[in-house]
Amino acid sequence: MKKLAAALLTAGAAAVAPLAVPIAVAPVAQADICAGAGGRHVSVGGCTDVAGDVATGAAIASADTPYVPGEVPCYTVEGVPYYTPPGEPC
Repeated sequence: MKKLAAALLTAGAAAVAPLAVPIAVAPVAQADICAGAGGRHVSVGGCTDVAGDVATGAAIASADTPYVPGEVPCYTVEGVPYYTPPGEPC
């Protein structure tokens, strides 16, 4: 009986031990900028993720050489050519 009780207590302690360990989660940086403008006939508002937009712009700006020789470039609204990884849409 004592061996059974000891085995059950050990199993119970082993099952509960992972729950007692504190878990550290690294915070994620986010920088949302929100703005709004209202006029007599038009009202505009919205938010943007500044860090994500900057990262996307930097990725597009740095992709100025084709991944595959002879690849057709994509173009930004301003007419600047850029290249995407193979299989990715423009």
